[in-house]
Amino acid sequence: MRVYQETEIEIPNDLNLTELLHTTATPDVRGDTVIASDNLTDRTLTLDQLRDRAGRIAHGLKRKLNPAEGDRWAIIVPNSVDYVEIFHALLWTGGVSCPINWALKASEIGRALSVSQPRFVFAYGKIISKVNEALAIAEKELQKKGIAFQRPQVLTVVERVAGYPHVPDDFFEATKLAIPHYKHTEDHVASIHLSSGTTGLPKGIQLTHYNYVSNVLQLYHHDPSQFNSQTRTVGFTPYVHIALTTLPLFLGPWTGMLHHAMPQYDLETFGKMVSRVKPTTFQGVPSVVLSFANTDITNRYDFSNARIINTGGAPFKEDMLDRLMSKAPWKTVQLYGMTEASPYVAYQKYDETVPKGATGKLLPNLQAVLKKPGTTEDAPEGGPGELWLKGPNIAKSYVFNPNATKEAFPMPGWFNTGDVCTIDANGYVAVVGRTKELIKYKGFQVSPIELEAHANSHPHVIECGIGSIWDESQLTELPTAYVVLKPHFKTIDEKRQALKDIHQAVDSQVSGYKKLRGGVWNISALPKNPTGKILRKELQGRTLGQCSLPERETARPAAKL
Repeated sequence: MRVYQETEIEIPNDLNLTELLHTTATPDVRGDTVIASDNLTDRTLTLDQLRDRAGRIAHGLKRKLNPAEGDRWAIIVPNSVDYVEIFHALLWTGGVSCPINWALKASEIGRALSVSQPRFVFAYGKIISKVNEALAIAEKELQKKGIAFQRPQVLTVVERVAGYPHVPDDFFEATKLAIPHYKHTEDHVASIHLSSGTTGLPKGIQLTHYNYVSNVLQLYHHDPSQFNSQTRTVGFTPYVHIALTTLPLFLGPWTGMLHHAMPQYDLETFGKMVSRVKPTTFQGVPSVVLSFANTDITNRYDFSNARIINTGGAPFKEDMLDRLMSKAPWKTVQLYGMTEASPYVAYQKYDETVPKGATGKLLPNLQAVLKKPGTTEDAPEGGPGELWLKGPNIAKSYVFNPNATKEAFPMPGWFNTGDVCTIDANGYVAVVGRTKELIKYKGFQVSPIELEAHANSHPHVIECGIGSIWDESQLTELPTAYVVLKPHFKTIDEKRQALKDIHQAVDSQVSGYKKLRGGVWNISALPKNPTGKILRKELQGRTLGQCSLPERETARPAAKL
C-alpha cells in the first residue's frame, strides 16, 4: 500500500483540552492577552478570564446539576464570548459538546438533537420556544425508533428567560472546579459534530480531546507564522461549524490569537468590525471573496492589516483573483479539511507557493493513501484516487451509528473521505472531485437525501432526485431538484406552476443554505443504475425544459462535474 506522509511530531495522549487551556505555545502569550470578543454582547475575554470564568461556571454546573463524565451538552447559541466560555466549562466537567446551529428551523434542530441525544441544553434565550419545539420533535423521532429520550435540562445563555436557570449567573461559583486529567485522551470524547460523512442524512461524529489537541499541535508545528499572538480575525462562520471550532476555541487561546465573533454575517457589519478589530487573517468563503473583489468594501473600511485570506481551494478565475489581490495587502492561503479530521488535513504555509488547484501539504503525523474509487486497490502513484486518511486528528466513529462507522472506515484506522485527490511528487494535495453525494453551498454541506424526503412528499411529485448546478457568479454549487411530475399537468404553464409549488413547499421547510437555489426542473425520468440508485452526476446536466425559476431556463448554468 502506497502511503503518503510529510513530517512527524510528538503528540501527547494524556493532555486534555482543559489542560491545554492552561498552557501556551510560547512564553509571550500572557494571561492578559485578549483572545475573544463579539458584537452580540460587546464583551471581550482575556486568556486568564477564560481560565477563571470557565472553571467557576464548571464548578457551578457540577455542584448544581451533578453531571456524569461523558454527559452530552447541546449548545444552541450564536457566535459569542459566552459560547467560548460554556464550551470550555462543559469540557471541564468531563462533558461532551453537541453544537447545533441556533439559526436552523425547529425541525432541523430536532433532527440534530435526535442524533446527539443530549442530557443538557444550552439555549440562546431568544429562541427558547423554538428549542422546546425541537425537543418535542426529537422525542417523537426517537420514540419511532424505540428509543426512550428523557427531556434534557434546558439552561438559557445570553438572554434570561423566566423559569429557566441562566448561565453564567446561576452557576458562577467563587472557586474553580479542579482541572481533570485523563491518562488516555483518545478515549474521551470532546464533541459530537454533525456531519453527513460520505453520504446520507447528518450523523454525529465523535471527536476526542486527543483529536483536537493533535490538530492544534499539527497546525502550529506546520506553520507557526500563521498562528500566534499577532494574529487577529473576525469569525462569521457559525462556531458550531467545525471550521470555527478548533481555531477560536483551542488553537486561539493556546497561541494568543484573537477571534472576534459575529453572530450573523452581513457585509456592512463585517466591514465595521474589520475597522474595529484590524484583523490580519480573513475567511475566504466564495461569496465573501466575491464581495471583497466586486465591491468597494475594502476602500470604505480599514483592511490595512490584512495578511492572509484563506480561500480553501475555491476555483477562482484569474481576473477575479487579480481584483481580489488588489483590494488589500493579503496573500491567499489554501487549505483542506473535514469534520472527521478535527478538521484540518492539508494547509499551505505562508511563505510557499502551491501549484494551481492544490491546497497545501499534509499536516504532520497524517498518513494518506489514494484508492481506486469503490475499491481497496491503490490508485496509480500520485492519483487521482479516493483519499483515505489515518492520523491522530482523525475520528474513530459516529455516535449511535455503527453502520455509518463501518461504511466510512473501510479498514481499521483509515477514514475514506469520499474526495478524489491527487498528491504530487512534492507532497501537494489537490481535490479534483468527489465520490460522496454532498452538495457544498458556500461552505455548508447539504444532504440530497434530506431534500429528497421533502420533495417526494409533495402531492405533485412522482419521484425526485436532488443534485446541484454550478453558479459561476457565486462560485458555489446550488442545491437543485429534478422531479418527475404527476401526469395530470398538461400544459407548459401548468407544469411550471407545479414546479413553483414544489419549490416553495421545500424551501419553507429548510434553512437558508439548503434552499433550492438551482430551481426545480421537470424531467421525464431519473437516471439510475441497475440497482435503482440515483446517478447524481447525470442529473447535473438535465437543465432543459420547464423550471420553477424561468430565468434559469435560458441561462442554463453549467454543470460542474
